[in-house]
This record gives sequence, C-alpha cells and structure tokens, in this order.
Amino acid sequence: MGRSMSRLTAERLQELYAGTLQLVADHGYDNVTMDQVAEATRSSKATLYRQWGSKSALVVEALQCVGGTDLDLPDTGSLRGDFLAMVDRKEGQEHDADMLAAIMHAVRDDKELAEAVRGKILEPGRDRIREVVARAVERGEVAADCPGLVFVDYVFIAPIVLHHLLEGEEPSPDFLRRYIDGALLPALGLH
Repeated sequence: MGRSMSRLTAERLQELYAGTLQLVADHGYDNVTMDQVAEATRSSKATLYRQWGSKSALVVEALQCVGGTDLDLPDTGSLRGDFLAMVDRKEGQEHDADMLAAIMHAVRDDKELAEAVRGKILEPGRDRIREVVARAVERGEVAADCPGLVFVDYVFIAPIVLHHLLEGEEPSPDFLRRYIDGALLPALGLH
C-alpha cells in the first residue's frame, strides 16, 4: 500500500474492503459503481478516488488485504507438508465464490483490472508455489529435470478456480488434500 492510509483506521479499511467485495459478489464487478461503494461503505466518493484512484485499484487492494497474500511461506521440511499447510491456510479466508466468479469474468474485459489481478494477486501466489517447489528440488525431494515442474503453479491453482465451476461449490479442505496426494505430488514424481 503505497498511499498514506493514516486517515482510515485498519478496522475501517477492513470494513471498506469487505463492503466493496460484497457488492462485487452481489452485482458483478462491471455493475458496481464507485457511487454504490461510497454509499454501501458510508464513505465519500471523493475519498475513495483520492485513496485508490479507480474501482479496479480498490477491488484489487481489497482482494489482497482480505486474502492475506503476504503470509510467510510454510517450511515443514517436506513438499507434501508445505502444500498441505498452504491449503490449510486457505481455510477460513477463501473468497466468496460469487465474488471470485465476478472478478474472473471482469478480468476478460477490463485490462486495468486484469493487469492488477495478475501482478498483485496471481503472480505473488505463483511465486510462492514455485518457491516451495524450488526448496523441494534443493532438498532432492523432486528431480530438477521433472517435466511437471513448469506446470506446478497451474496444477496447484486449478482446483481452487475450477471446482466451483465444475461442482457448484467450493472445494473442501478434504478434497484439496486428496488432490495434492492424487494429482499434484504425482505430477512432480512423488507417490
């Protein structure tokens, strides 16, 4: 957060972020206006624009802050343990499925939003996954020439994005754990 947030308390910011994301979940990103955000969060539109400059910047920052994308990397000593820790951490902080769907849809048509979501949310997440796997390669747990290495971020993220589309609900922690053992680790040569 490069801007000075001194005027808004942390509690007020969380309220504002939650209100913004709820509007996106309820109405879709494209249909939400800064006027609606101002009204729903009891803010002035001028304050919102001064603080964030655009709807996409506000939504991306809300996603970042509510999603906790800057958590420490787990280091359990094994790749399986690290992946399980990452999945367990997602519990209790997964975004509302409707809101995620709205963002995924909007990303196709809104270049500014797409760049911000990629740069500030997806890339750091992908870097975290790659870093955990790179440590496993250093430990000799995964072969450095394993063909699955270049796809690991896709394979890790797939159920989080696709499960709701295919099954109509969020993946359960149990599903994600079985997915790690049944698909992700075997893709890296671990059984």
